[in-house]
Amino acid sequence: MNDRLQNGALAGLLVLTLVLVGFSLRSRGSSPATTQARPTTSSASATPTPTPTKAAGPVVFLGDSVTEGKSATTPAKRWTALVARSLGLKEVNLGHARTGYLRVGPDGSCGDAACPSFKDSIKAVVAAAPSTVIVTGGGNDTGLPADEVSDAVTATLSGLRKALPDATIYVVNPWWDLRPLPDTLGELTTTVSKAATAADLTYLDTEQPLVGKPDLMVASGTNPNDAGHAALAKAVTEAMKP
Repeated sequence: MNDRLQNGALAGLLVLTLVLVGFSLRSRGSSPATTQARPTTSSASATPTPTPTKAAGPVVFLGDSVTEGKSATTPAKRWTALVARSLGLKEVNLGHARTGYLRVGPDGSCGDAACPSFKDSIKAVVAAAPSTVIVTGGGNDTGLPADEVSDAVTATLSGLRKALPDATIYVVNPWWDLRPLPDTLGELTTTVSKAATAADLTYLDTEQPLVGKPDLMVASGTNPNDAGHAALAKAVTEAMKP
């Protein structure tokens, strides 16, 4: 091979080499850099932990034998249980037979002691941590000195409001049974109504659901049967409506 051909071949080889090197460098420069994305945790996207809802306190019933409800065939049929169910609240029943705002029960009616009056039951009501309180009764206070009864009514209702400032407290007019209505019941009803208003409680006038209705009473005529308890529950829930 002559020198011309040899020099031409070398020149061609040099050009090819330069082209290949240039292509290689171009390919490296044009390849996009890949970056591994790391997952990030955003406090805004995190699911918040729900705050537990505090259950409402029970409804406490304070009253006499009608509230105690032993004349019902089962505790579930007494008027207090029916009202508690309608409110969706647990029932705490502090009813005691033959008690009133002032009157205490007979000796031995609560264990070895007499059951307390409404006035002396405030601590027990507060201890139940209620969201709602319903006070009924007072009929057993008829025949006692009116001024002492009035003081006991005021002390009971104002004491409940002071001890339970955030609770909903209802006060029901004093009920009667099949016995002749005493002359003092009207005066007592007025006393209870005024004391409830003065203490910023809600007074419920249910009239007299049992008077003159022997079909709602047990044989003795002093306490309601199941139908009577249902009538009382209806009267209370109706009176509670706005």
